[in-house]
Amino acid sequence: MSDVDDQALAWVARAAAGPLDVAARAEFEAWFAASPRHQGAYLRASAIAHSLDQVKVQGSLKPAAPASPAASSPALPLHAPAHAPSHRRRAIVAGGALAAGLAAVAVMAIGPRLPGHTVFETALGEFRKVRLADQSAVSINSGSAVEVRLSDAQRRVMLTRGEAWFEVAKDAARPFIVEAGDVRVRAVGTAFSVRRHAQGADVLVTEGVVEVWANQGTTPKKRVAAGELARVSDAAEIAVAADPAEVERRLAWREGRLVFHNVPLADAVADFNRYNARQLVVADPALRMKPLVGRYRVDQPEEFANDVQALLRVPVAIGADTIRIGIRR
Repeated sequence: MSDVDDQALAWVARAAAGPLDVAARAEFEAWFAASPRHQGAYLRASAIAHSLDQVKVQGSLKPAAPASPAASSPALPLHAPAHAPSHRRRAIVAGGALAAGLAAVAVMAIGPRLPGHTVFETALGEFRKVRLADQSAVSINSGSAVEVRLSDAQRRVMLTRGEAWFEVAKDAARPFIVEAGDVRVRAVGTAFSVRRHAQGADVLVTEGVVEVWANQGTTPKKRVAAGELARVSDAAEIAVAADPAEVERRLAWREGRLVFHNVPLADAVADFNRYNARQLVVADPALRMKPLVGRYRVDQPEEFANDVQALLRVPVAIGADTIRIGIRR
């Protein structure tokens, strides 16, 4: 493990122990801005800790700023490096785990216990995990927003955009209901994700059973169990399928990863674009449905494009704001 990785692990541990004071915050900012290698190492260390469910990321993957007497400092977004470090190339036909040399960091769980009505948002490339007053936990994906309302009668979460994974504390007297547009998901004690999209929402269950229905329409409620996923359309149609491997693949973002198993190029590109300011573009329509297999960090669009170039033998143009696959203008 390199000295840079050691330094990144040390910063992750310090961030988990509590907000940095002014001097430590300035020291971190200087270290973080000094090199894209530092930024990539910090992302890797944070992703490893997050995957072990030992670091509860609050606000962003960068350490929280110290609280002022008047109000808490706003969360700072994670700026993914323009050129992610090639610590180890992720071949598109042979995935690998995140760098094995990054050891587990033993840190305490953090996250606010928040009563009443609270809104959480994440920026592009930012992840957040918070613990609610009822001891439920919410992991919020990049570019997402949730509104939490807790009362004596029920626990209600509005997913206004994006995706979140919920670990629901058992409380039979207060049902836990997630709303995503017209889609409703009800649980008592279980774990599941909801991803909102333009045509409805997807529900993926990792533990227990949830009940899914559409607020508009007459389609009966359906139960979705662990290892199953449901797609609910605006037309109130609910399709449930059992596919544990697909559920795990689509939830790899919790570990800072994207995993592809015969995923069309267009879908893989859309996944990367959820996390990076530098956007991938499939310029040749003939390439959109080409199936791909691979495993990447979410901050590796350039490495992904280079692998696509080698595998499909197509031209790739890497610019400051876009990466064009197929190049056509």
